[in-house]
Amino acid sequence: DGQGRYVFWKLLNRRIIIPKEVLDVDIPDIRLHDKDNLPFVVKISCKVQVKEPIRAAETLGNNVYEGLRRIVDDTVQSSARTTCMQKEILAIMREREDIEDSIYSSLTKSFMKLGLEPIIFDIKDIEDAEGSSVIKNLERVKSAELTKTARIAEATQYSLAQKVEAEKHKDARVVEEQMAQAEKEAEIEKEKFVADQTEELVTKRMRIKELEIKRAAEIEREKEIVLANAKAEAVRIAAEGDAKAVQLKAEAEAAGIRAKALALEEYKKAGEQGFKMKSLELLVDGMIQSSKEMAVGMKDNSKIIMMGGQGNSGSGSITSLIPFVEILKETGIIKDIVGEVEEARKSK
Repeated sequence: DGQGRYVFWKLLNRRIIIPKEVLDVDIPDIRLHDKDNLPFVVKISCKVQVKEPIRAAETLGNNVYEGLRRIVDDTVQSSARTTCMQKEILAIMREREDIEDSIYSSLTKSFMKLGLEPIIFDIKDIEDAEGSSVIKNLERVKSAELTKTARIAEATQYSLAQKVEAEKHKDARVVEEQMAQAEKEAEIEKEKFVADQTEELVTKRMRIKELEIKRAAEIEREKEIVLANAKAEAVRIAAEGDAKAVQLKAEAEAAGIRAKALALEEYKKAGEQGFKMKSLELLVDGMIQSSKEMAVGMKDNSKIIMMGGQGNSGSGSITSLIPFVEILKETGIIKDIVGEVEEARKSK
């Protein structure tokens, strides 16, 4: 009537009831093969819904649920075999979502022709087929590979750890060697500094000693110069004194000689006795005058040079003066001469 109501006459009409809800189709385990023809079993969960009821009714017939299960089972197995035969079992296990998408896409195209629509398609599990151990063997191989990889990784890590430890020890030894080298260099620098300081100190001491020796030599030289100057001055003074004494002696002798000459000239005129008397007088006066002059020279000079000689020259004239006078006194010559002079005066 246009409101969804209808009149059903069993004798005249055929009625097929199509469910509109999402139907969970129970699909038994599907036995499949991979690219290498290795067997395995797939457990699948599939949910569908009727999209076009008239077409679905024409396809499913009166027994909707049984026809739906059969059609879904056949379609899923066909799509799964087509997809899985293109890949290896390991790829199927690793790429499960890609396999699901591929089967879902194939189911969608097939179901649309039947008036159905796949809502959910899920691969619940992949197992070994009965009497087969492919997946278990692959798991053991994978486990062995993982164990091998783990051992390799462990060995690698251990080797790396050993290497790192060795590097650490090597770095530590390098650091210790560098520290030892630095300490050795510091010790060498210290010894060098001490040696330089010692050398500088020794040089200073040697310079001071050299200056002291040089100063002592200069002082000694100055002392010698002073002594030499003093000796030269003493020699000069002594020479001047000697020259003065000689000059005084010469002057005294010259004066005495002149006086003697004058007296002798006068007494020659007075006769022989006068000549003797005058000679004696002149001799005595000359000796006295000479002694006075020598005394003056001795007073004016601190040094007297006694020149050697014999007879009436040099020191002989002085040393023979006193004995000569004594002889004159003892022999009475002076007394006789004086007596003769007195008698001559009386006769006159």
